[in-house]
Amino acid sequence: MVRGILINEKDNVLVVIEETHANDEVAYSDEDGNQEVVIAKENIPMFHKMAIKEIPKGSNVIKYGEHMGMASQDIEAGQHVHTHNVESIREDLKEEE
Repeated sequence: MVRGILINEKDNVLVVIEETHANDEVAYSDEDGNQEVVIAKENIPMFHKMAIKEIPKGSNVIKYGEHMGMASQDIEAGQHVHTHNVESIREDLKEEE
């Protein structure tokens, strides 16, 4: 069984701490210390994010309890969460003249 880390109880993603393959069980502890399991839908590199619940297109991806991007497509629990399905929500900061 692969291990994952849920960093904040508000997060909808976890970080896998070893290379993960499709159909692997990924175990993590919730905020109460209960063990939860999500089945990986695809291969996920070590230290990348995996959704622990559905994240609809246009919804916030939450890591560290903070919004770190917006889903550019529907993301299912167990899917790899990365630049291919998350849009940046950072402000376009341009130097004012």
